[in-house]
Amino acid sequence: MHGMTTALPSGSWTHSFEEDADGIEVYRPTATFAFPPSRKGRKVLEFGAPAGAMAQGAATLTSMAPGPDDRPRAGPVAKLVPLGMGRYALGDAAGAQDVIDIVEATPDVLRLARHQG
Repeated sequence: MHGMTTALPSGSWTHSFEEDADGIEVYRPTATFAFPPSRKGRKVLEFGAPAGAMAQGAATLTSMAPGPDDRPRAGPVAKLVPLGMGRYALGDAAGAQDVIDIVEATPDVLRLARHQG
């Protein structure tokens, strides 16, 4: 596919759970994709870069889920540590690490698989 990569995306991505298949989660750009209505709400992933244009260090990931009043609630910020070939470790303050594999990342779609570490 043209423009396909396994590089880490940036910005805000909303879970398009209707498109999930075979353990792969599908996310679409939050600001530009027309999501169908959903009674269960949608998770949002916010990818951030390290501070400063040439900063050394890991990117970050903030997961947001619908709260009791359906407004998104941010979870803890996790550091994304590159492991190579589109794989990233998610480290939190408690030291737990999960792993995500970026299966596909284009301007229109993000497909990822999660693994508990």
